[in-house]
Amino acid sequence: METKYSTCVFCDGGCQVKGEIDGDRLRVLPADPDFPAICPKANMVDAYRLHPDRVTVPLKNVGERGEPQWQEVSWDQALDEIAARLQAVVGEYGPEAVAFAEMPLNTGFGGITRRFMNCLGTPNYTAPVALCMGNTAQVHRAVYGWFAGADWERADCIVYFGQDRDEERWPGEYLALNAALERGAVLIEVDPRETATAKRAHYQLRIRYGTDAALALGWINVVIAEGLYDRAFAEGSCIGFDELAARAAEYPPERVAAICGIEADLIRETARVYARAQAAIIPWGVVGDMQRNSTSLLQAQCILRALCGFVNKSEMVCGPSLGGVTNSQLAAFDLLPPEKRVLQLGAEAHPLLTFRASELYRQANERVGITYEPDLMAEACSCDPSALFAAMRGEGPYPVKAVFSVANNTVMSYAGQQGIVEGFMNQDLVVAFEHWLTPTAQLADYVLPGDMWAERDVLSPQFEVAPAFVCEQAFCEPAGSCKSWYYVVKGLADRLGFADQFPWEDEHELYDWRLAPLGLTWDELAVRQAVETEVPAAGRFVTPSGKVELASSVLAELGFDPLPFYEEPSDPGCEAAPEGAYPYVAFAGFRERKSYNTNLHQMPALRAQEPEPRFFINPADAAAEGIGEGVWCSVETAYGQVELLSHLDEAQPAGTLRVPHGWWKPETAPGVAAGLSGACLHNDGMLFPDADWNLDPAQGVPNLRGGIHACVRAR
Repeated sequence: METKYSTCVFCDGGCQVKGEIDGDRLRVLPADPDFPAICPKANMVDAYRLHPDRVTVPLKNVGERGEPQWQEVSWDQALDEIAARLQAVVGEYGPEAVAFAEMPLNTGFGGITRRFMNCLGTPNYTAPVALCMGNTAQVHRAVYGWFAGADWERADCIVYFGQDRDEERWPGEYLALNAALERGAVLIEVDPRETATAKRAHYQLRIRYGTDAALALGWINVVIAEGLYDRAFAEGSCIGFDELAARAAEYPPERVAAICGIEADLIRETARVYARAQAAIIPWGVVGDMQRNSTSLLQAQCILRALCGFVNKSEMVCGPSLGGVTNSQLAAFDLLPPEKRVLQLGAEAHPLLTFRASELYRQANERVGITYEPDLMAEACSCDPSALFAAMRGEGPYPVKAVFSVANNTVMSYAGQQGIVEGFMNQDLVVAFEHWLTPTAQLADYVLPGDMWAERDVLSPQFEVAPAFVCEQAFCEPAGSCKSWYYVVKGLADRLGFADQFPWEDEHELYDWRLAPLGLTWDELAVRQAVETEVPAAGRFVTPSGKVELASSVLAELGFDPLPFYEEPSDPGCEAAPEGAYPYVAFAGFRERKSYNTNLHQMPALRAQEPEPRFFINPADAAAEGIGEGVWCSVETAYGQVELLSHLDEAQPAGTLRVPHGWWKPETAPGVAAGLSGACLHNDGMLFPDADWNLDPAQGVPNLRGGIHACVRAR
């Protein structure tokens, strides 16, 4: 029997696993038996990789776009034709007319796509992490110079903004939470729903959807007004305290109580509990990434960590690393000509995740010995998604006419799905690197079969955050003719004339090159499993000032308020409708146990447990609508509608609806006319617009979590 180690990516929980391989038999177990972070999905590797619907050979669409007729082709034919059509787009429109939407976690590679793009000459890259942790990282960077990670082993106070963890939803963090609570840590849960996690909390703040930024500002008000902050850290390691104090004074607990629907005394008490802790943490949670006031909420969370003295005590900020070749160094952003950088879509309107913001850290990076451009969480140098989709429709400063959807279901991953579909229909070339004929793949000219996590060797991490390299080993060979993403990138680079920038014959040669500065090879790392790299900025802050910026100079330089604030979200479609037309506040997203975003709906054992998409409604509201349990309903906003099954839930606040994310039905008819296998009938992206008024101004992320109103009708 052979044992290998990897990371399960059937979701984004990052569970470390080991595979025990005995001939054709594979058993997946926790890598560390003393920390058994694993869920049942980890043992469905063969059911997934050998699924009859998996794409295992390259496919070419010989029909019309949106109504595909698939023809199997060889890899050489597919890459030859893609390269030729790509050259035609570049020749007619310029390289900036080519865009990539990628999820690095699902390819096993960080940096390699950007290297290809930089050689080609296009700045237009996006990833779903633009509204899920990647954007959080850029706000953290504006305050600290890097991402702050919670130290669970020390935590004596945990503040959750909507997280609900269990054995199937981030099992590793669930175990860490259990251990912290057993040590006597205090849990503060900010969530209007009484979830299983909320029931374990010492304090639950049943906040009004979308008002989290106001609550955080109220806490800052209490911390400053009552002198609960770490004066030495605030005076010695921070800038902007006086300006912050003036802003926080505008948010006394009584005002915040009226905004959030929480008692003022509870706001005061929980602020005191947090500030008086010895090692409090505010772990990352996606709720803060998808609000109109996202930047302000995330910034206020960062400020709370700093004011109370938890930075580099229980909230660790490391900074960019040196040693082996990082993802950012591999990306080689210096290959992209300056005249192409400035063409990045959306950089003027929503710049925080773009090259415009990245440039503002150049001197700070050089100050600590970093001469490359760090692409923190693969979202520090990206275009704005809404601007990209507009350009795909022909509504931008120039057209985008070729799109690569790399290991992500792009059509279903953002707001304004109708406009995204329109943009894909307007392309000259669409390439999907995929496992399935997803709704996005159904719009493609070519579908290239990608390997899955248990079929590939990976030099991790794919995201620039932690200073380490980790070896993740393949448990089995790729099914059929499935290939790695590096195979595709190198194949296209060789055909397009920049083979010299991709001299490595395969990923193992690439890994050896990346590890060479550490005196290691891939095979040697496989024995060690992991190696740490150097953090030249340890204990320092890679911000323009070199300090924690309570008032952000980066935000100010980009033309935004340097301090957090709260602004009530707008909903012009609802406001223009007759009074009462849309009586419910809609909240998108519910981490279902048996699927992950848009994936795993194909798996029979999982689908049997969650067969249909459901929305949550309070029983009193359902009674007023004449709706019972399990009724197919139309949920509508002023911008679109979806069809979902009703679920009557006492935990759902009255006057609100919660709709799921990522639902489509792979077993139903494909193509645009049929609704892209249910994606246009069930996915939350149909309900929420990506219009400018619904976007966080600095980041460009859409408001999906409080502010957009809906109605519900039984079908």
